[in-house]
Amino acid sequence: MKTTKTVLFFITLISLLCACKKDLKGEKNNYTTIQKSAASAECLAPANWFTMVDNTRRTPPPNEGPTSVFANNATVTNCDFHQWSWQKFLFLTNEINGKPLFMTELLQVNSAGKRLDPRNGIFLTDSAQASDTTDILKTPNYPSGVPRSTTVYYSIFMDPIIYKTMLKYGPIAQKDSSNLQGITFPVGSLELKTSWIDASVLKDTSSYFVTKGLINGVKKRVALLGMHIVGVVENHPEFVWATFEHENLAPAYDWSKATPTTDAPVTSTVDYPFFNKSSTATVNNITTGNGIYTDVFSVYKYGVPVEKAKKGSFNVLLYMQTSQNGSENFNNIRTINQSVKKQLKGVWNNYFYNGSLWINTAGHNTNQAQAALLDSLSSNLSNSSPGDFTRGSTAAYNITMETYVQVGFGSSSIHGNSVGNLVNCFSCHNTSNFGSVSPLYISHVFTGYVESLQGLNRKQIKQAHVNEIKKQFKLRLKLRNK
Repeated sequence: MKTTKTVLFFITLISLLCACKKDLKGEKNNYTTIQKSAASAECLAPANWFTMVDNTRRTPPPNEGPTSVFANNATVTNCDFHQWSWQKFLFLTNEINGKPLFMTELLQVNSAGKRLDPRNGIFLTDSAQASDTTDILKTPNYPSGVPRSTTVYYSIFMDPIIYKTMLKYGPIAQKDSSNLQGITFPVGSLELKTSWIDASVLKDTSSYFVTKGLINGVKKRVALLGMHIVGVVENHPEFVWATFEHENLAPAYDWSKATPTTDAPVTSTVDYPFFNKSSTATVNNITTGNGIYTDVFSVYKYGVPVEKAKKGSFNVLLYMQTSQNGSENFNNIRTINQSVKKQLKGVWNNYFYNGSLWINTAGHNTNQAQAALLDSLSSNLSNSSPGDFTRGSTAAYNITMETYVQVGFGSSSIHGNSVGNLVNCFSCHNTSNFGSVSPLYISHVFTGYVESLQGLNRKQIKQAHVNEIKKQFKLRLKLRNK
């Protein structure tokens, strides 16, 4: 039985008759009746993020070290993490010699940590999502065959700090992982995971960042769909996990039509890149391992979990009771997105921030203590019940990267989802790996590099990751159901 106390909003008879509106980012707003708490201050984007020099935006990098807001666990706020996320995205998309900074200053690597040649553009071969080797996202199959159905591909970037750390400790982990105790990635470490598609299948590419790429060895123009920004700031060796995506990729689940005991079918009056308007979708379209790879939709706006419940004679929508205040987190993301939208110009204004996740390290004020905390949580790092350590968007996802685990592994319904089944970044990225425990294993690139040193190829590395994730999740469910 789920228990939820914080009321998000009441769906009255009048609001049930109201049509959904579009929010400032163009995404279908399935929370149109959400009310901002009067006690909540707005989370805003400072004007200096949008400074123009020679008609080019020059966003400064965020302060992440001992003089940053993150250095004091007693005063750092939920908004501080959202501001870091947006500023980091803007900094990484500053134009350098005609390309965004992440393409010129970071290193592109494969899932085994091997550096790739950037001269041919974005190198793309990986298409399986983290949840399963068979979980692949494709655009719809239109009856006319136009545009043709195609596959989403993924690329990985690392900054030199994390890359050098990986090279240093990978051989040590290969020989004896117990020597990694207490070791974390240093402040400033950064990974990006980006999702791309063959730009020729999009009806209109004008709102996308498009560049040259190499899909399975074939030169293509590729369009950026989404981006995970994963960075270490002071007091947070677990990384802050922020996610961005293009504003109009798929429809949103209509919570106004759902009930506490039934799901609402998903339809659309317009085509999206990942939803055919002639289709009707259910939870099966977003469930791992079901063989359906098209016509997908998003469930929890900004990764903030909600649920339908009965209050008197009315159905109401509640923030799911988790380790994070849902109202605070939702409103901070909403207001900073609005603030950026008003000030940002150019193609990057078509991408929005869908939330971030981190761990509450209050009371663990040294790197050694924080590493010990992460190690102790191990495969339970993602747990988000009240009293647990996750903060931010406790159901964080990107529609192009975590498409099939938005309501957990193997869920049979949306209305039946609960806090015990929530999946977020730490469900897959945690300190436990094949019996070894270290904060370094939070990075799958580090894990893949170690496994490559042990003789595994990339296909075997992927399958090993999937097997480990499923094993850990089944164990957590078993413990919760006791």
